[in-house]
Amino acid sequence: MNTRKIWLWSLFLGLTVTVVAYFVVLPQEQATTVNIEASQMEEEIEVEEEPNFKREIANPIADLAEGKRAISIDVETASGVSGYIEPEAFVDVIAYETTEDKKKDEKFKSAVIVLENIKVLAAGKSADRPEEALHYQTVTLEVTPEDGVALSLAALDSDGFYLMLRNEGETETGKQGYKVTRKMIKEG
Repeated sequence: MNTRKIWLWSLFLGLTVTVVAYFVVLPQEQATTVNIEASQMEEEIEVEEEPNFKREIANPIADLAEGKRAISIDVETASGVSGYIEPEAFVDVIAYETTEDKKKDEKFKSAVIVLENIKVLAAGKSADRPEEALHYQTVTLEVTPEDGVALSLAALDSDGFYLMLRNEGETETGKQGYKVTRKMIKEG
């Protein structure tokens, strides 16, 4: 009979310890686990909330020299040298203007070299894939701040620009301001 009492007391004490452990010890471990998970989630949320302002550029721009600025101008196929403009090339920029002599009722068209030996930084938009960049509508040029102001003012004229592609290694200048004017025979 003593053996039977020992077994009953063992079963009773075992169940008591199990119940106490279940209600006292396990909830604290679960709460700790939940707290750790909550703190990990907060860290993950903080990482996700940090904005990423870096964007991927498919059509990269050439390096900009110190003291220079980048400015983009609109060009068409012919005025953009039919797609032959590439980054690191050098161009001369021709601007057009239309003037009117109201006394004689005549209009005149002028072309003037506004900038010479200007480095091309990019052809096309930054989002253009390489194959799209071949069909560019804008060209980004490296200019001084003063030239950028003059170019932006010339861009306001509706007559537009032409680019003259320079031979590689040609650095001769001195034609800036050269202007040719002719009477307009017909508009359009």
